[in-house]
Amino acid sequence: MRIILSFLIIFCLNGCVSTGQNNKLAQVVKGYFETYSQRDDFKKFMNYYADNAQFKDIIYGNSLNGKAEIRNFLDWDRGEFKALNGPKILTVTRQTVGKNNVITEGFFHSFSYDGQKLGPWFFVITLEFDSENKIIQQTDWINYTPRANFLGGKNMNAALETEEL
Repeated sequence: MRIILSFLIIFCLNGCVSTGQNNKLAQVVKGYFETYSQRDDFKKFMNYYADNAQFKDIIYGNSLNGKAEIRNFLDWDRGEFKALNGPKILTVTRQTVGKNNVITEGFFHSFSYDGQKLGPWFFVITLEFDSENKIIQQTDWINYTPRANFLGGKNMNAALETEEL
């Protein structure tokens, strides 16, 4: 009986530690997407990445290695950017938090970039974290429109365009 009770206590404590780690990661991810959505503190945004992070933009076919390449690719100071529907650039609609990874679904709001209207765009972003809750792997799946500028195929974002008006 004593052995069974000991195992139950260890099992429960182990669950508490695991839950605490997931809560910490969930808070980090919440901060990451809040910073991303506000799009006004690029230095803070880049602090979420580990120095050796990798980044893949599946639709564009970009594969970046290291924080410096990611910084150059995402550079918020490049081009003229303006949010068109309020101050937020994105909305998270669903999130799944694992032990060291997170899958986030949502959409980017309409914006203009160098005078061209873009979005809204659905996205799925996967993030993998190291033991210090720094991003070591990011994979972006973004449904870019206007399709003519990127790819052929159906515009699945059309439903968002009518909602934002």
